[in-house]
Amino acid sequence: MANTIVDVKGKEKMRGHLALLFANTAWGLMAPISKGLLNLGVISPLALSGVRIMGGALLFWLVSALTPDSVIKKERIEPGDYIKIFFAGLLVIAANQILVVQGMSYTSPVDAAVVCSTTPIFTLILATIILKERLTSFRMGGVALGFAAVVVFSLWGEADVTMNVTNPVLGNALCIIAQMCGATYLVIFGKLISKYSPFTMMKWMMLMSAVVVLPFTIGDIINIDWAAFPVEGALELAYIVVLGSCLCYLMIPYAQRRLKPTVIAMYNYLQPVVATLVSVIIGMVVLDVVKVGSALLIFLAVWMVSKEKK
Repeated sequence: MANTIVDVKGKEKMRGHLALLFANTAWGLMAPISKGLLNLGVISPLALSGVRIMGGALLFWLVSALTPDSVIKKERIEPGDYIKIFFAGLLVIAANQILVVQGMSYTSPVDAAVVCSTTPIFTLILATIILKERLTSFRMGGVALGFAAVVVFSLWGEADVTMNVTNPVLGNALCIIAQMCGATYLVIFGKLISKYSPFTMMKWMMLMSAVVVLPFTIGDIINIDWAAFPVEGALELAYIVVLGSCLCYLMIPYAQRRLKPTVIAMYNYLQPVVATLVSVIIGMVVLDVVKVGSALLIFLAVWMVSKEKK
């Protein structure tokens, strides 16, 4: 079979770029939008996590049911893989999203977006420990630089009560733990990830995670005063569930058929840039030299550890 990615040219390749541009820009906006919704005080972090996961699961299964097999292939899950998908979902959906949203309630959207870009660093560390992957001096330098920059970035800055940044250190720490969960998922379930399409994985992981988080979030969800929910908050919630938890994920397999993995990975850098620009423009955060400098060092470290081995 011919390499479909290599054969893709012209308009099809451009469509792949547009899909990634859309997805990563939308994900970048998730940080300020989520923070803005939490700042309204109409929904708790736990309720937001529950609605996002359960809403995402519902949308994925609706898309699966309504989309022809020629567009999204309906894959059969081997019986022995269900338990693996369950634990994979716990890491990358349930734990990751709850920790990020909870962390977002304490820290700024810029901090959350930048810290959440560190997954490749933790993935490389775990791959070295668990999979015995060779760690080159170049990548080792990236890990050291990344750790130093993350520590400075996470500890620098003060609380801002007006923007509900009550405990940035705790918030950043929760976001870092979330990235460790995501990295563990990538390392431990690497074979499972490559076995099924991203859509199939997300569909089942979302469903299983929704079942798991339901008992822990249903109380907060029931206590939401939907009648008092402002239009602004409803639009932000719809954005988080529809775009951030479903539509963007559909863009990735579309792009994967048209672009190389290295190109797809580079688009991840767009998310913290978008989050920072929007947050600064709307006055949600004020940047200083230390924050900007350490953020740039984090991006450099992520590039170093993500660089393919020659």
